[in-house]
Amino acid sequence: MGETAPSDAELVRRARKGDVEAFGRLVQRHEDYVFNAVFHLVGDEKDTEDLAQEVFLRAFDNLNGFEGRAKFTTWIYGIMLNTVRGHWRRSKRRQTLSLERAREDKSRPDIAPEAEQDGPLGSALRREHVEVVREAINELDEQLREILVLRDIQGMVYAELAEVLELPEGTVKSRLYRARQQLKEVLEPYFGREQ
Repeated sequence: MGETAPSDAELVRRARKGDVEAFGRLVQRHEDYVFNAVFHLVGDEKDTEDLAQEVFLRAFDNLNGFEGRAKFTTWIYGIMLNTVRGHWRRSKRRQTLSLERAREDKSRPDIAPEAEQDGPLGSALRREHVEVVREAINELDEQLREILVLRDIQGMVYAELAEVLELPEGTVKSRLYRARQQLKEVLEPYFGREQ
Protein backbone atom coordinates (compact mmCIF):
# COMPACT_ATOMS: atom_id res chain seq x y z
CA MET A 1 0.00 0.00 0.00
CA GLY A 2 1.36 3.44 -0.98
CA GLU A 3 2.25 6.11 1.52
CA THR A 4 0.02 9.18 1.46
CA ALA A 5 1.74 12.45 0.78
CA PRO A 6 1.84 14.74 3.82
CA SER A 7 -0.47 17.75 3.75
CA ASP A 8 0.87 21.27 3.39
CA ALA A 9 0.05 21.89 7.05
CA GLU A 10 2.11 18.84 8.07
CA LEU A 11 5.03 19.96 5.92
CA VAL A 12 4.85 23.45 7.47
CA ARG A 13 4.84 21.90 10.95
CA ARG A 14 7.96 19.88 10.09
CA ALA A 15 9.69 22.83 8.44
CA ARG A 16 9.12 24.96 11.55
CA LYS A 17 11.05 22.32 13.50
CA GLY A 18 14.01 22.70 11.14
CA ASP A 19 13.19 20.03 8.55
CA VAL A 20 14.60 21.70 5.42
CA GLU A 21 13.49 18.76 3.26
CA ALA A 22 9.87 19.39 4.30
CA PHE A 23 10.13 22.99 3.15
CA GLY A 24 11.75 21.77 -0.08
CA ARG A 25 8.69 19.60 -0.69
CA LEU A 26 6.44 22.64 -0.17
CA VAL A 27 8.50 24.55 -2.73
CA GLN A 28 8.31 21.67 -5.22
CA ARG A 29 4.58 21.41 -4.70
CA HIS A 30 3.89 25.11 -5.30
CA GLU A 31 6.76 26.49 -7.42
CA ASP A 32 5.08 26.09 -10.82
CA TYR A 33 1.92 27.77 -9.58
CA VAL A 34 3.82 30.70 -8.04
CA PHE A 35 6.15 31.06 -11.04
CA ASN A 36 3.21 31.10 -13.47
CA ALA A 37 1.32 33.73 -11.48
CA VAL A 38 4.39 35.97 -11.08
CA PHE A 39 5.21 35.64 -14.79
CA HIS A 40 1.72 36.74 -15.82
CA LEU A 41 1.86 39.65 -13.40
CA VAL A 42 5.30 41.02 -14.32
CA GLY A 43 5.74 39.70 -17.86
CA ASP A 44 9.51 39.27 -17.70
CA GLU A 45 11.15 35.87 -17.25
CA LYS A 46 14.28 37.07 -15.44
CA ASP A 47 12.28 39.21 -13.02
CA THR A 48 9.91 36.26 -12.56
CA GLU A 49 12.72 33.91 -11.54
CA ASP A 50 14.09 36.42 -9.04
CA LEU A 51 10.67 37.26 -7.61
CA ALA A 52 9.55 33.62 -7.34
CA GLN A 53 12.73 32.83 -5.42
CA GLU A 54 12.11 35.85 -3.18
CA VAL A 55 8.56 34.60 -2.50
CA PHE A 56 9.84 31.28 -1.17
CA LEU A 57 12.63 32.92 0.84
CA ARG A 58 10.05 35.20 2.47
CA ALA A 59 7.77 32.23 3.09
CA PHE A 60 10.61 30.33 4.77
CA ASP A 61 11.53 33.34 6.91
CA ASN A 62 7.89 33.81 7.93
CA LEU A 63 6.75 30.22 8.47
CA ASN A 64 5.82 31.05 12.03
CA GLY A 65 3.36 33.58 10.60
CA PHE A 66 1.39 30.80 8.90
CA GLU A 67 -1.42 30.18 11.35
CA GLY A 68 -3.20 27.48 9.39
CA ARG A 69 -6.54 29.32 9.30
CA ALA A 70 -6.22 29.63 5.52
CA LYS A 71 -4.83 27.12 3.05
CA PHE A 72 -1.07 27.27 2.51
CA THR A 73 -1.69 28.22 -1.14
CA THR A 74 -3.73 31.24 -0.03
CA TRP A 75 -0.98 32.27 2.39
CA ILE A 76 1.83 31.90 -0.17
CA TYR A 77 -0.26 33.81 -2.73
CA GLY A 78 -0.50 36.67 -0.25
CA ILE A 79 3.29 36.68 0.03
CA MET A 80 3.57 36.48 -3.76
CA LEU A 81 1.26 39.46 -4.26
CA ASN A 82 3.14 41.55 -1.70
CA THR A 83 6.44 40.65 -3.38
CA VAL A 84 5.15 41.60 -6.84
CA ARG A 85 3.61 44.83 -5.51
CA GLY A 86 6.96 45.73 -3.96
CA HIS A 87 8.63 45.06 -7.30
CA TRP A 88 6.15 47.36 -9.03
CA ARG A 89 6.78 50.11 -6.47
CA ARG A 90 10.56 49.81 -6.77
CA SER A 91 10.52 49.68 -10.51
CA LYS A 92 10.25 52.97 -12.37
CA ARG A 93 9.66 51.08 -15.56
CA ARG A 94 7.15 48.43 -16.45
CA GLN A 95 8.50 45.48 -18.37
CA THR A 96 6.07 45.53 -21.28
CA LEU A 97 6.36 45.35 -25.00
CA SER A 98 4.37 48.06 -26.69
CA LEU A 99 1.01 46.87 -27.89
CA GLU A 100 0.79 50.13 -29.78
CA ARG A 101 3.80 49.09 -31.86
CA ALA A 102 2.11 45.77 -32.60
CA ARG A 103 -1.05 47.58 -33.70
CA GLU A 104 0.93 49.98 -35.92
CA ASP A 105 3.10 47.26 -37.46
CA LYS A 106 1.49 46.76 -40.86
CA SER A 107 3.98 44.02 -41.77
CA ARG A 108 2.54 41.50 -39.30
CA PRO A 109 0.38 38.82 -40.90
CA ASP A 110 -3.35 39.10 -40.56
CA ILE A 111 -5.04 36.51 -38.44
CA ALA A 112 -5.64 33.55 -40.70
CA PRO A 113 -8.84 31.51 -40.81
CA GLU A 114 -8.82 28.37 -38.66
CA ALA A 115 -8.05 25.99 -41.55
CA GLU A 116 -4.94 27.99 -42.44
CA GLN A 117 -3.61 27.90 -38.88
CA ASP A 118 -2.20 24.39 -39.11
CA GLY A 119 1.52 23.78 -39.39
CA PRO A 120 4.35 26.24 -38.77
CA LEU A 121 2.32 29.33 -39.72
CA GLY A 122 -0.44 28.33 -37.32
CA SER A 123 2.09 27.76 -34.55
CA ALA A 124 3.69 31.13 -35.15
CA LEU A 125 0.30 32.87 -35.14
CA ARG A 126 -0.73 31.14 -31.90
CA ARG A 127 2.55 32.24 -30.25
CA GLU A 128 1.96 35.77 -31.52
CA HIS A 129 -1.58 35.75 -30.13
CA VAL A 130 -0.35 34.57 -26.73
CA GLU A 131 2.26 37.35 -26.70
CA VAL A 132 -0.32 39.98 -27.64
CA VAL A 133 -2.62 38.81 -24.83
CA ARG A 134 0.30 38.90 -22.34
CA GLU A 135 1.15 42.43 -23.44
CA ALA A 136 -2.48 43.47 -23.10
CA ILE A 137 -2.65 42.01 -19.58
CA ASN A 138 0.49 43.97 -18.67
CA GLU A 139 -1.23 47.18 -19.82
CA LEU A 140 -3.99 46.73 -17.23
CA ASP A 141 -3.94 48.62 -13.95
CA GLU A 142 -2.07 46.52 -11.37
CA GLN A 143 -5.20 45.79 -9.27
CA LEU A 144 -7.09 44.60 -12.32
CA ARG A 145 -4.10 42.60 -13.56
CA GLU A 146 -3.82 40.81 -10.21
CA ILE A 147 -7.44 39.77 -10.16
CA LEU A 148 -7.51 38.71 -13.82
CA VAL A 149 -4.35 36.61 -13.52
CA LEU A 150 -5.37 34.95 -10.26
CA ARG A 151 -8.91 34.11 -11.44
CA ASP A 152 -8.69 33.51 -15.18
CA ILE A 153 -5.14 32.18 -15.49
CA GLN A 154 -4.50 30.62 -12.08
CA GLY A 155 -8.11 29.48 -11.55
CA MET A 156 -8.59 30.72 -7.99
CA VAL A 157 -12.17 30.64 -6.74
CA TYR A 158 -13.91 33.84 -5.62
CA ALA A 159 -13.74 33.01 -1.90
CA GLU A 160 -10.00 32.39 -2.09
CA LEU A 161 -9.47 35.57 -4.12
CA ALA A 162 -11.42 37.56 -1.55
CA GLU A 163 -9.21 36.16 1.20
CA VAL A 164 -5.90 36.73 -0.61
CA LEU A 165 -6.83 40.24 -1.74
CA GLU A 166 -8.60 41.05 1.54
CA LEU A 167 -11.70 42.22 -0.31
CA PRO A 168 -15.41 41.32 -0.18
CA GLU A 169 -16.46 38.81 -2.85
CA GLY A 170 -18.69 41.40 -4.48
CA THR A 171 -15.71 43.71 -4.97
CA VAL A 172 -13.70 40.82 -6.39
CA LYS A 173 -16.45 40.09 -8.92
CA SER A 174 -16.83 43.72 -9.97
CA ARG A 175 -13.06 44.20 -10.39
CA LEU A 176 -12.86 41.00 -12.40
CA TYR A 177 -15.65 42.25 -14.65
CA ARG A 178 -13.83 45.58 -15.14
CA ALA A 179 -10.55 43.76 -15.84
CA ARG A 180 -12.17 41.55 -18.47
CA GLN A 181 -13.88 44.54 -20.10
CA GLN A 182 -10.65 46.54 -20.26
CA LEU A 183 -8.74 43.55 -21.63
CA LYS A 184 -11.42 43.09 -24.28
CA GLU A 185 -11.16 46.77 -25.27
CA VAL A 186 -7.37 46.59 -25.53
CA LEU A 187 -7.52 43.41 -27.63
CA GLU A 188 -10.39 44.49 -29.89
CA PRO A 189 -8.20 46.39 -32.42
CA TYR A 190 -6.00 43.35 -32.74
CA PHE A 191 -8.54 40.52 -32.80
CA GLY A 192 -11.71 42.37 -33.82
CA ARG A 193 -15.13 42.33 -32.23
CA GLU A 194 -16.74 39.16 -30.95
CA GLN A 195 -19.67 38.03 -33.06
